[in-house]
Amino acid sequence: MDEAKPCPLCNLHKEGERIYYEDDKVIIVDANNKKGHRERILVVWKKHVAKISDEEEAYTIEKLKAVAKKVFEYTTKYEVFVDKYSTIMEHWHRPASDIDPNSEDYKQILDTPRECYLINGTLLEKYI
Repeated sequence: MDEAKPCPLCNLHKEGERIYYEDDKVIIVDANNKKGHRERILVVWKKHVAKISDEEEAYTIEKLKAVAKKVFEYTTKYEVFVDKYSTIMEHWHRPASDIDPNSEDYKQILDTPRECYLINGTLLEKYI
């Protein structure tokens, strides 16, 4: 990591982000840039690493699904994205949002590996 440019995902408390959930492993926050979506949240692995184990990732997704049930209550489904277009590739995180054809990143979403969940947390479909 460049010493001149600290990782914004390591400094979420300092940035004053809205925190939905936090424990010793993960933090789930409101995304700064909603990209035209009504809601967009991030689950972030607290330790500054680019990759986490499959078990750790499953843990983060379970925590995210619990928060998403409340955040996305206005819709029937939401999607969790892989970091294909992320600007912060060196710190593991996953954004989640509703799917809005009028959002600024809609075409990019269609080209992004992602998982679509029903609001109850049931995996509906994987787009790889």
